[in-house]
Amino acid sequence: MSGKIMNIYHKYEEAIMYIFFGALTTLVYYIARFGSRLLLGDLGGAAMIATAIAQVTAITFAFITNKKFVFKSKTENMGQLVREAVSFYAGRGVTFLLDMLITFIFVEKCSGFFIRIFSLGSINYDSSLMQISLVNKLAGSPEKMNEFIWTMLSQVMILILNYFFSKLFVFRKKKTEEVTAE
Repeated sequence: MSGKIMNIYHKYEEAIMYIFFGALTTLVYYIARFGSRLLLGDLGGAAMIATAIAQVTAITFAFITNKKFVFKSKTENMGQLVREAVSFYAGRGVTFLLDMLITFIFVEKCSGFFIRIFSLGSINYDSSLMQISLVNKLAGSPEKMNEFIWTMLSQVMILILNYFFSKLFVFRKKKTEEVTAE
């Protein structure tokens, strides 16, 4: 039985590791985003600032873990490392901008519309769950709940896009590695 499990693991190791470290990266993102959001309070543009802080933190964490553990990329010199890092950050820059755009449109500019569409005003924000301090600070009003929902949705989209950017453009296997692997 354990041999069968190991065969499955080896066959899908890259995807399993990407999901694992993607989940950790998402956790880093959430901690940075919601932690920043709590510290920034009601400051104008706080959602945008918190998004930027979270993205930079998560992208840096993701580069290190994707390079070392997921794609097991080896660089022989500083030039290769810089090229890989620039490609990675450029690809993540696209999803960074997507996250900022989602935050700007769905949280900063059109939150009232989505609060009505999702009926967020009808939620009982006085319930016992919402009285938990952290929950209340992050989702304890229609505006906060809208931000929370869009944060979650954007991260799902970004996780998927980032995998393809990393796989296809950043940590590509060199031709000799592909031939010897077969």
